[in-house]
Amino acid sequence: MVSTRRKESDQKQANTASTINTFLLEGTLVSISAVAEAAGVSRNFIYSHESLLHQLEAARQTQTDLGETPGQRQPTNGAPGRAALLTELSIAHGSIKRLRQELSDLNQRHEHCLGEQVHASARTERSAAAAAQDAEIRQLTEENRLLRQQLETQGHRISDLTDELIAERRASY
Repeated sequence: MVSTRRKESDQKQANTASTINTFLLEGTLVSISAVAEAAGVSRNFIYSHESLLHQLEAARQTQTDLGETPGQRQPTNGAPGRAALLTELSIAHGSIKRLRQELSDLNQRHEHCLGEQVHASARTERSAAAAAQDAEIRQLTEENRLLRQQLETQGHRISDLTDELIAERRASY
């Protein structure tokens, strides 16, 4: 269903573009209302398709540049007229410019996404390293606590042994 609508829309766009070129070839004044009526589409259809608007504006500009007035026709001998070719060239340049901008935007978004992935990976690595360091700190703190207990126990033992030694020395004198 969606593909059918897309095909119909594409066909309407092609017909409208062809109508614009025909107007240029015949020297008919290019206007949104006249093109919409001749192509069998609504003016809103033209307004909602940027490429058609660009083509229509380029055709108007071509007519202005050539000084053509409605009803004036230049001989074409069956070949596309200069005005039609200029319009197509202008449309092609506009499309190229738009596509280059889209490519630039996509490249920037791509670089941004890659940057986020790199930073996320670095954060994950830092988090893993920090977690490992935290575990090592806890382990060393526990070992330190145990060594202090042993030191305290050994200190008491030394104190007891010293007291016993003093008592024996007194007893032996």
